Amino acid sequence: MDMGLTAILVALITTLGGIIVGFMQSFKKETLSTRTENRTDHAVVQAQLRMLHKSVDRVGDRLETHIDGHREGGYGQTVGANPN
Repeated sequence: MDMGLTAILVALITTLGGIIVGFMQSFKKETLSTRTENRTDHAVVQAQLRMLHKSVDRVGDRLETHIDGHREGGYGQTVGANPN
């Protein structure tokens, strides 16, 4: 078989396969309700991740402030206050 004809045949099979899969997905009876539920679940998870990200940022800021205090000698013995 000619290489050009083989490439055309493979492209045709791939295209037809994609169309068939698309039709199969569109005719599933639970598709609409599943998509709606999936979007709702994703929204909940996304909101939880945003809250978690804000909490981590706050803890990071507090930790950075605490470490800076040690560097400046405001919280007891630090590297700068060590006589050695």
